[in-house]
Amino acid sequence: MVKFKERTLHEGERLMAYWKTKTAVSVLAAWLGWTAVSLSEQVTPQAHGANAAISSYTTLRTALKQHLTSRETSFTVPYKGATGSLSADISKAIESIFAADDGLAYTVSSYRWSMSYTKKEATIRVQVGYWENAKQTEYVTARVKEIAKSIFKPGMNAHEKVKAVHDWVLLNVAYDRTLVQHSAYAALTKGVTVCQGYALLTYRLLNEGGIQNRIVEGTVSTGPHAWNLVNLDGKWYHLDTTFDDPVPDAKGRTTYGYYLITDEQIGRDHRWTKTYPAAVTSYGVTLKKAIAADGKKASFYDGLRNTLGYPLLDAKNTADNESELGERIRSARKAGKSSVTVRWTAGTRQPDLQALLDEVPGLKSVSTSSLPFPLGDPGDTVLKVEFR
Repeated sequence: MVKFKERTLHEGERLMAYWKTKTAVSVLAAWLGWTAVSLSEQVTPQAHGANAAISSYTTLRTALKQHLTSRETSFTVPYKGATGSLSADISKAIESIFAADDGLAYTVSSYRWSMSYTKKEATIRVQVGYWENAKQTEYVTARVKEIAKSIFKPGMNAHEKVKAVHDWVLLNVAYDRTLVQHSAYAALTKGVTVCQGYALLTYRLLNEGGIQNRIVEGTVSTGPHAWNLVNLDGKWYHLDTTFDDPVPDAKGRTTYGYYLITDEQIGRDHRWTKTYPAAVTSYGVTLKKAIAADGKKASFYDGLRNTLGYPLLDAKNTADNESELGERIRSARKAGKSSVTVRWTAGTRQPDLQALLDEVPGLKSVSTSSLPFPLGDPGDTVLKVEFR
């Protein structure tokens, strides 16, 4: 019996495909929710000297995990015991290992296993491809510790650490528009990666800060995608460092449209393909409670609330037509400003620039730019208006 799975997360993207080779029966693998069907030949296993025999599902899973964690690309597992359900046990064990360790699961690029067996024993041969080899993963581990020491300051709580991780990733990694690099190693050594690498590096840094998180597998309008789910004080929030990083890369720029948001908010343009903990708590509500409860950190929470754009939900910072937008521009000019940022609630319709020039006498020029605003209602955007 031979089985093969290939995993490629592309951006847009992040195509994850699993195939069983024609040596058995070609089917999509169980990770995408399909039933694996295979054929096998009953032959006498070869002896493997001093290799310790595995004799149960538990010891099989342990052995496979040790080999995978060590980033071994080719290894053999001798098995002693009834083999009637062994094929199913191998698949179950591998899926269980991946489900328990997102960092490992999304670092494996492909794997193939074959089995020769009798009724009472078997030899399992496994070949694995990785986006990072053992030395590269060692580098990532060491570099993550260095980064953590530089961005995690004494006395920081989990909320401060999440922002530190988010900002470091955005300021030091750019999206790989060639769709070639997929790993945290590439993000750290080449400075570019696709969403898979963003999610992996974010995952590793958050873990280093003691913050529980998951890698979410799903889709966006351009295809498969991956991002993170973060647990803060027992509540889960979505964090997409890929979507928050401008493309093309803008040095020194960070955005926060996909920073600790709910299922409902991210669900407007993201879909997940597996079951994950529910994210139902507004982080804005969490921040308000934190400001009231923790006086020492109140300035941080209040500043973060402003950075994330929660004040844009206030009526005074909202506009749904040119007349209201003109009022916001007049107020900004009166305060000596040359730009104003508002929540634009007119959906996909962009402001009529000529109407704005007519609305606000004395304007010589006006320009607008917009970003998604998941915190608002569906279709809302963050609109920045620059004028002189």
